[in-house]
Amino acid sequence: MPLNEDGMPPRQCFVIRVETEEEVGNARAVLMEAVRCRAKAIEERLGSEHFESLKASSRLANVLTARGDYAKAEPLCRRVLAISETATLREVHNLTDMLRLAGKLLEAETLCRRAVTERESALGEMHAETLQSVNMLGIVLWQRRKLEEAEVLCRKALEGRETLLGAMHPDTSQSANNLALVLQKQGNLEEAEVLHRRALAGREAQLGPNHPDTLQSVNNLAWLLENQGKLEDAEVLQRRDLAGCEAQLGASHPDTLTSVNNLAKLLKKQRKLQDAEGLFRRALAGREAQLGARHPSTLKTVFNLARLLEAKGGHLPEVEELYLRELKGMEELDGPDHQETQRSRRNLERFRRKHATG
Repeated sequence: MPLNEDGMPPRQCFVIRVETEEEVGNARAVLMEAVRCRAKAIEERLGSEHFESLKASSRLANVLTARGDYAKAEPLCRRVLAISETATLREVHNLTDMLRLAGKLLEAETLCRRAVTERESALGEMHAETLQSVNMLGIVLWQRRKLEEAEVLCRKALEGRETLLGAMHPDTSQSANNLALVLQKQGNLEEAEVLHRRALAGREAQLGPNHPDTLQSVNNLAWLLENQGKLEDAEVLQRRDLAGCEAQLGASHPDTLTSVNNLAKLLKKQRKLQDAEGLFRRALAGREAQLGARHPSTLKTVFNLARLLEAKGGHLPEVEELYLRELKGMEELDGPDHQETQRSRRNLERFRRKHATG
């Protein structure tokens, strides 16, 4: 985007390079405080319902979401959406993205369907913002395991963005990545691999090798290679992803914790159980602190740790407690009759029969 445009106030851009981990951490903290202070100052000067105040609050919410602080981002998103009249569709999208990342998938789906319908009506099916909402609805449905509809939407978003933006645009790479995830979940590993490699190549070219989106593609390709049984190749990519996330996002960011969890799963498959246990426990502690005990990602790590401890032998009371905890969490998230809740219940029953407990 151009720095200065005709008819707009002139702006200056200063680039500051920070290199050490401590300096990067300080820069992140200063940026967050600057965004927070700016929002507060504009609200005090213009009032909480002024358009500029809403823009500043929305910016703060987006920064908090990007840093994984969903608990602080959510009330800001809801407040802006409740007050805003001129940017309603954008704010619906922002709140949907935050809810998706926070694991509140049912509400995210409802809002996202609203955004798709309203944007199609107001902007047309091929508008960039409409395709943005279609893309997000596809990934929400993937998370909710509604795979057939998710595939249709992800293909629509990818084809639309290829036509509108070009094959190498970062948004097009995002849609290629999302479709690959859906196809992988459906077992279509061959097409999924092609799309994962395409997304990774596009992101490396457009964003650089250490951008968070590029690292996301590294992680996803590693996951696919793991599913194909190519464990050594997967481990190389997974360690690259973890090192990159720790450097770019910090040790406690949700994306970093996802990488920790995924590396632990890979090491478990390689029978490196002691190393895997340490990583699972790190992922669980981090996800409990960052996302909460009932977040879907936290519950996945609870299950993963239980499976690992059961494979190691011993730890039976802890294993049972973990399986039970996952079941209760799934019942709260998806209800008692959901297929994933039923899977969790069968797993606990299997464990109890095997070990004659409970």
